[in-house]
Amino acid sequence: MAAILVCSRAGENLIEGQLKKLGIGNTQILAEKLSEQLQCPLYTLDPVEPYPESYRAMVEHAKKEKAANDFPRYQTVPSAFFKERILFVGFPNWWGSYPRIVASFLKDHHFDGKIIFPFCTHEGSGFGNSLEDFKKTCPEA
Repeated sequence: MAAILVCSRAGENLIEGQLKKLGIGNTQILAEKLSEQLQCPLYTLDPVEPYPESYRAMVEHAKKEKAANDFPRYQTVPSAFFKERILFVGFPNWWGSYPRIVASFLKDHHFDGKIIFPFCTHEGSGFGNSLEDFKKTCPEA
């Protein structure tokens, strides 16, 4: 069976060039649809320190994390996620790749022999460098 891990952010977001307040993040919506279609469990990757509510503040926050090569702390992901061989990892594209919290998570765990299917949401930038970053961070997956 498979499992899904999603990093998503609600609050003020850019939607089709307009700032809109979302009760649930775009990546979370996509992950829920995927979970329903695949009939597999969905887990969230949440920061210990909440992200800023404001879109502009969040953009600056993400920019600083990337520039500093930070590895933000995240809340514990249930052990059931790690028992699955096929993993879907969803995230928004922030500054050309996955968020630094995803980098923290990938760095902290071994995914040797796992099959990882990344998926992302974006406002026009696609996967950016995230696929290459996954290959570097999880070379045995």
